[in-house]
Amino acid sequence: MQQQRGWSSISLRAQRVDGDPFWKAVRPGGVPQKARLSPDIVTAQFYTTCFTGVVVPYVCTTGAVACGN
Repeated sequence: MQQQRGWSSISLRAQRVDGDPFWKAVRPGGVPQKARLSPDIVTAQFYTTCFTGVVVPYVCTTGAVACGN
């Protein structure tokens, strides 16, 4: 993808995203506050939020913004 866009480099920065449960019939309003696990895992490139799952014990969602130069 980098060559297709003519980018010489790509930089990433962390961005918080809301959890998106894959079984929305049980959690139609998104992830409830009581299901969120603390602390969030944050680095310069990624922001990860985890929560208890319905089908699996834990689910994590990671967000980042990619900028091409």
